[in-house]
Amino acid sequence: MNERLKSLDVLRGLNMFFLTVFTAWMVEFCQLMPGMEWLQGQWHHNPFGSNTLTLHDWIMPLFLFCSGTAIPFAFSKYEAQGRTRKQMYWRIFRRVLVLWIMGMICQGNLLKYDFARFKWFSNTLQSIAVGYGFAAVFYMNFKPRTQVWIAGALLVGYWALLMFVRTPDGFGGGDFGQHNLCEWVDRVVLGSHCDHAYLTEDGGGFYFKEARYTWLLSSMNFIVTVMTGMFAGEILKGEGKGLFKMEDTGIRKTLMLLVFGAAMYAAGKLWSLQMPLNKYIWTSSMTLVTSGISFMLLGVIYWIVDCRRWKGLDWLLPFGLNAIFIYFIGYICDFFSVTNHLTTGLKQYISDPHWFGLVRHTVHGLLVWGLLYLMMKKKIFLRV
Repeated sequence: MNERLKSLDVLRGLNMFFLTVFTAWMVEFCQLMPGMEWLQGQWHHNPFGSNTLTLHDWIMPLFLFCSGTAIPFAFSKYEAQGRTRKQMYWRIFRRVLVLWIMGMICQGNLLKYDFARFKWFSNTLQSIAVGYGFAAVFYMNFKPRTQVWIAGALLVGYWALLMFVRTPDGFGGGDFGQHNLCEWVDRVVLGSHCDHAYLTEDGGGFYFKEARYTWLLSSMNFIVTVMTGMFAGEILKGEGKGLFKMEDTGIRKTLMLLVFGAAMYAAGKLWSLQMPLNKYIWTSSMTLVTSGISFMLLGVIYWIVDCRRWKGLDWLLPFGLNAIFIYFIGYICDFFSVTNHLTTGLKQYISDPHWFGLVRHTVHGLLVWGLLYLMMKKKIFLRV
């Protein structure tokens, strides 16, 4: 199966549509509807200690999952082109480096040109870089069954570290809240370059604000999330060995994705009784739950798009084919400046600010989609 997997592009497109357009639209919509508190909460991240996930919490894990799903297809293509292992390792290194730099640009750190203010690890693209780098190396060097053991060891090892390692200043030791071990590692290793470290007014020192995302130790499960996507890609490629060997029939692949996804989801929910679902520190339970959902959603979309050849989701392809571009450009360019110029005159006809917000975000979505559609038609894609 060497052709491009359309369902993966659709799934990636769905993810980017939620991130760049639909979430903001739904925030305005929920303000107009009384009794929509639960739905309104789905477009924000849950706080520490909630042990629940919102739809917004799922966007970043799905981004990592999709990057892993593409690995078997990409490396199969490289092998068909006759690339040497040295060339493939260089390809991995180059992609990791570019994603890392793009992540720093997205957060505005690199372009500050002030070393003291650099935040070395603070963006989704960098979590993808870490996950992809390790997952790709594992894919090249280990059999699928060994890859599963590695993923399992990372999940359990991460849990054990957070549970049983306690620092002298009170971090860790089973604390999954503000004083978790991941937070301590980021503070100690990154210091003033930590995600939520801020310089004092005189620039002579720094202090930490309330913990949010953690990065260094959490990378163990960034890797697992990308690897679960890689396992799904291995199933869909239809040429796997051992554990992922699968006949090239759509229904069998779909069922395998659904069954594996349901099993991961159930295991994650069970684990969450002891290790909470927490996206900020990327707990092992959260990793299994989000990967399970991603597995099942990919299975459904694969059946609809690649097996049944239904074209009703093709409108998502412009988002999926240029996912890195729309994510990156959304940080460094103010698309809303164009939207505001086009819609500001309508304020005199729409008195309710939330109705005006709906109109504004609808126009914004159409503009973004139009740009991506034009790029797709012109075959302009940002490849990293």
